[in-house]
Amino acid sequence: MIGGGSAVTLSVRDIRSSRPQTLAAVGRGLEDRRRRVLVLAELVLWRRSAAPRWLGAASSAAADRYGLVVAGLGGLASSIAVAGQALGRAAAQLQAALDLIGRADRRAAEEGAWVDGEGRLFLPVRAVLGEPLLEAHRACLDELLRAEVHACLDQARRAAGLADEELLRQLLSSARGATAAGGGSASIPATLPPPPPAASVGVGGQAFASAAWWRSLTDEERRTVVRDRPEWVGPRDGVPAAARHAANLVLLGRAEQAARVRYLEARDGGWVGSEPRRRLASQEVAALQAIRDVLSRRDGGERRLLLVDTTGLHPKAVVAIGDVDTAEHVVTFVGGLSTMVDTDLRRYDDTFVRLRAETRAAARGQDVAIVTWMGYEAPQVREIVTSVDRNVLNAKLARDNAASLADFATGLEAARDRPAHQTVWAHSYGGLLAGFASLRTSAVDDVAVFGAPGLPFSDASATALKPGSLNVLGALGDDVFDYGSIVHGTAPGEVVGATRLSTFALKEPGTGCNHWLRARADFVDVGRTSVGHSDYLRAGTESARNLIAVAAGRPDLRVLQGADERACTTVGPGLGFDVLHLPRLVP
Repeated sequence: MIGGGSAVTLSVRDIRSSRPQTLAAVGRGLEDRRRRVLVLAELVLWRRSAAPRWLGAASSAAADRYGLVVAGLGGLASSIAVAGQALGRAAAQLQAALDLIGRADRRAAEEGAWVDGEGRLFLPVRAVLGEPLLEAHRACLDELLRAEVHACLDQARRAAGLADEELLRQLLSSARGATAAGGGSASIPATLPPPPPAASVGVGGQAFASAAWWRSLTDEERRTVVRDRPEWVGPRDGVPAAARHAANLVLLGRAEQAARVRYLEARDGGWVGSEPRRRLASQEVAALQAIRDVLSRRDGGERRLLLVDTTGLHPKAVVAIGDVDTAEHVVTFVGGLSTMVDTDLRRYDDTFVRLRAETRAAARGQDVAIVTWMGYEAPQVREIVTSVDRNVLNAKLARDNAASLADFATGLEAARDRPAHQTVWAHSYGGLLAGFASLRTSAVDDVAVFGAPGLPFSDASATALKPGSLNVLGALGDDVFDYGSIVHGTAPGEVVGATRLSTFALKEPGTGCNHWLRARADFVDVGRTSVGHSDYLRAGTESARNLIAVAAGRPDLRVLQGADERACTTVGPGLGFDVLHLPRLVP
């Protein structure tokens, strides 16, 4: 295999025909030889010490000769160590490349496709499904397959080529007499592997490439990267959650230290013009403390920190309850207007502990992980009058962050050995963001938007989602849901192909209200009815039960919006609901 060429000279066929176990065996054999040489050196020293003592020129010459022999044997043992360790490392690197080829082959085979020796992916002839929505979704799945397979193959060729070059360099160095630092038994110092690939604008962004990069590393290289370059790992979609968590803990510590310095500088910086700095510094410290508080909770749900970022206007964080690398169902929640890490992360975590337990029950005991995705700087109330680009009435923030949400979900899938059922729960302005993300090809299976002001499409066929996977919830008296489409595209309930789920329960069918009358509290089941913009996740409500059913992959448990509810939640021309009467419905 050793040819001294670059990574591009090695084909998939070359890597498939390689035998890393042979390299490993040769490396072990060299280690055995090294030990024998050291034993021989010790024997020479023993014979020298056991020889009769005499004085004079001959004695000095003999002592010098013994010293040269022992030094020569030590140098030989050290050079053998360099060669043996280089072979062992190359074997591990080559095995990682071979495993990447194996993953590409398996993923292709799962979809009836195959990869040839030159790395070309051949898809099977697809049967005509007879429905445009199904055909479009099938095309999206093929896009994801191509992106993942090609990322695996590209990284395998790159990693194998680099391993080949490094092995050649180490063997030549050993042959020229280079020795391992610190003596014959020392190891070759661990060095940083090449950095991860740059972001891509293609399907999955950098998620598939990052997943392949991580898989191409040896265990030693992974530990080195997490320790010395946590910024390469912590925020990187496609890397397993356990590694991201370990790296992000390092980054969290750095952020806390820097935040304390900024806070003290702002606090002691005088009064003139320093109040905004003090407020932002205080908010940053509070946000990082909120992250620490959530991570330290011991309620049986393991937390994983998947992002911590204080470089923007407001701190960002992504925290998972449960193991997103192994859970059969993964839910990603996206908040809306005024969402902040310092004020909302603990509250969401409290809610999702309960919803996770209820979703696991609905999923017949299968594991569930819920992610609080605060990976974008949500618009704030004060920005309605202070900003144009960050205004909740402007779709720019949702549009600009849609790729991040889609790539995050794809990254979760890319890091796993088996696919998960992935759901996005999105509230308020987060629903608009999820709508833009749904236009992108990703690993998301189901989307549930609740209280969304609008969606950036009028027909679900415009999205990359499978038919029937877009769920819409709008509560009684939610003005954002009722009127948001004036500025934000299509009203969610009017999107063709969307499924309207119930948020409302009457004590008896056919009673309570109609198109022109307000809901009557004496006919409404208060405990099961969501009211206003922020009541969707309340325990026991129809909306919460429906969100659980979607997340558990149980469409049979969903309660669809019926005629009675549509009458109660449809705004009449020029009339609408009297919101002042709605609090009567809140327990």
